[in-house]
Amino acid sequence: MQKHQGVTELLVLSGIDQDGHIAWIFVPRGWNIAALEQLFPFSGHAHARRRHVLIAVPIARELAQRYGTRPLLEFPDTPSLHSLLSEGLAAVKLLIARDQDTASAMPL
Repeated sequence: MQKHQGVTELLVLSGIDQDGHIAWIFVPRGWNIAALEQLFPFSGHAHARRRHVLIAVPIARELAQRYGTRPLLEFPDTPSLHSLLSEGLAAVKLLIARDQDTASAMPL
């Protein structure tokens, strides 16, 4: 989660299984959202409240190596991002949520 000029930005990763269903959701800590927006063709315009892109699992693993695998909030017995990316997935969805209010930015 990042704050810029009173706007909270939250990045949410979702593992998409072979049937197109969400297998898991993970909110990473410390990922550079602005750099990701430059790297991938996210939907919508640059300041849209919700933007998303699907990426290949190997690309998601590279991003995890670059930015880390720590979650925004840690809970006991929560699988690591590394283990989540090891499961049989079709793709990973990156979602950027922006809002003036931190709670409203969370798309869950």
